Amino acid sequence: MLTLEEIFPPFALTISCGALELRVLRDEDLPELVELVRGGVQPPGLPMPFLTAWHEEPYAPGSPDGFPTSSLRWWWTQRATCAPEEWRLALVVRRHGELVGMQDMHAPHFAQTRQVLTGSWLGRAHQGSGTGTLMRQLVVGLAFDELDAETCESGYVVGNHASAAVSRKVGYVDSGRRRRVQQTRDGKVGADEQRVVVTPATYVRPYDPMSATGAEALRRFLGIHRTS
Repeated sequence: MLTLEEIFPPFALTISCGALELRVLRDEDLPELVELVRGGVQPPGLPMPFLTAWHEEPYAPGSPDGFPTSSLRWWWTQRATCAPEEWRLALVVRRHGELVGMQDMHAPHFAQTRQVLTGSWLGRAHQGSGTGTLMRQLVVGLAFDELDAETCESGYVVGNHASAAVSRKVGYVDSGRRRRVQQTRDGKVGADEQRVVVTPATYVRPYDPMSATGAEALRRFLGIHRTS
């Protein structure tokens, strides 16, 4: 009988460095993930980091509306639509085995662009400890070392100093600003987003060695052909 990892190769991916481990979200992670979100995500005193205030939706388990149903739809959609033409990987971040946050990778038309987009968040209890920097270093390292990406892009709402600091520590440089629309609990508002980009030349690797297992199967699944 086939294993789940053989059926859906992204499940075989594991990225690790020291006490930190990143793996593709599985259904058994969901109860712990829901509790993490309920404990708070947004840092106090900083602008809302997301385009939609999903983390502030009413807690309504078992109902068709509210959290966690709305987020479950999004996470399951990422899995269901993962294909070479456009793929998303929702990676759970664990430190010493405890789920502490999420790190996303997104790549439309990767074969043509060799570009990966990243986004992430941490539970409030786990912010300010260096975890945000290390988890970003790990996915950027995966993109460059295993997927042969040429650039990794990200962005943050202007005024989000914590996200800006993470980007600088990983080697991102500014690549322009754009105006975005955020859907808050009080309605739509405008916000300035700072775009940032990192290349293999500017990338700052983690101090400890990182490892990635399951990358070869992931490349085959995503139709990624190595350039060298």
